[in-house]
Amino acid sequence: MFTMNSVIEFDHVTKIYNLGTKTSLREAFSNSVSGIFKNGGNPQKTVYSLNDVSFRVYEGEVLGIIGSNGAGKTTTLKLLSRVTYPTAGKIHVHGRVSALIELGAGFHPELTGAENIYLNASILGLKRDEIAGRFNKIVNFSGLDRFIDTPVKRYSSGMYARLAFSVAAHVDPDILLVDEVLSVGDELFQQKCFNRMREIRDMGRAMVFISHNMMAVKNICTRVIWLNQGVVLEDGDPDEVIGKYLYEQHSVAEKELSALNDGERLEKIESGVIQIREVKIENETGEKLEVIKRGAPVKVSVNINCAQQLNNPEIQMYFEDKHNERIIGDRLRFSDCDVSGFETNNLDISCLFETSLNRPNIYRLTVDILEDGHLIFRQKGLGPIIVMPDNQNMQMINYEMVGVPTQWFLNGKKIKKDR
Repeated sequence: MFTMNSVIEFDHVTKIYNLGTKTSLREAFSNSVSGIFKNGGNPQKTVYSLNDVSFRVYEGEVLGIIGSNGAGKTTTLKLLSRVTYPTAGKIHVHGRVSALIELGAGFHPELTGAENIYLNASILGLKRDEIAGRFNKIVNFSGLDRFIDTPVKRYSSGMYARLAFSVAAHVDPDILLVDEVLSVGDELFQQKCFNRMREIRDMGRAMVFISHNMMAVKNICTRVIWLNQGVVLEDGDPDEVIGKYLYEQHSVAEKELSALNDGERLEKIESGVIQIREVKIENETGEKLEVIKRGAPVKVSVNINCAQQLNNPEIQMYFEDKHNERIIGDRLRFSDCDVSGFETNNLDISCLFETSLNRPNIYRLTVDILEDGHLIFRQKGLGPIIVMPDNQNMQMINYEMVGVPTQWFLNGKKIKKDR
């Protein structure tokens, strides 16, 4: 049964698309009739965009839907907005729905921006006097004052997105549906949109948000569903679901890692002389790490086998971002330590980074081995380690900063600042 406080209910919904179907009415009729008289023909290929999906969205809840391309995210929004209908199952939606799914959907290219505001808002359920009362807010939010009397066929994709979101966000919807279409806008307008979405959320309205920007999903959503090939893999807390999704997306498959097992063949050391048997990335208590908070301690343990004794060996470990920029790391020189009597055929070396990666991002570990100052072995791509934001209300731009020890002065006088 539909509960009073739930505004959306997906009840065992399946959506099947037929591949290669003909689009015109005449062709479709001809195809169906010919299929009646054909025997033993090849069955039509189908794809499950959604397969027995069930979930509910409640008043004031912001549901994020994540997943790789083709997972069924956009199909879900199209079903909610009744652009298409399920093959099986039932969908209940209570309240006015405002959807931003396809760029410029509901816009007429020959009409001006102003005329399309009235057209689109009326489609979304507003009366003419209601549109007139909100017209200036819509135009000001879009930033298209100069172009509002220009036919939208002359708009860029970014201008389309600005106007479409401005209308959708100002019709006071009970349910707002937003797809990745916002990605075409510039960064400042995207931030403006996210702020507006937070306002709608804080008004107690429900929202379904699709994005590949995990930071945006983290900051806006109160709950996240991970779709994979039309099936719900995870449904729950944004940090947990996003962390699992990112780890799965960025984990290197075993067959891909095999190419790195011998490291880079550098200097005189040939493949097989040095081998890293195991690398563990853990917290202080020895638990495996996949997702961490900013600055959390990270312990890296490496088991190394070397077929010959090394002269003045060094080992360095460092984390790199997705652009292969080194972020943090350290080097252990055996000549500087009391490690007499060690055997290189079986070394267990651990390094505890007491304060680690500060900026939310995806990082990987590299292990280098040097002999007499020369790099002889390198293994890259270990991990990943995913650093998640620790403050849901913090704007994304604040994560561009890396926290370091500082001193502040006002009119030449040192200020004692509580952190």
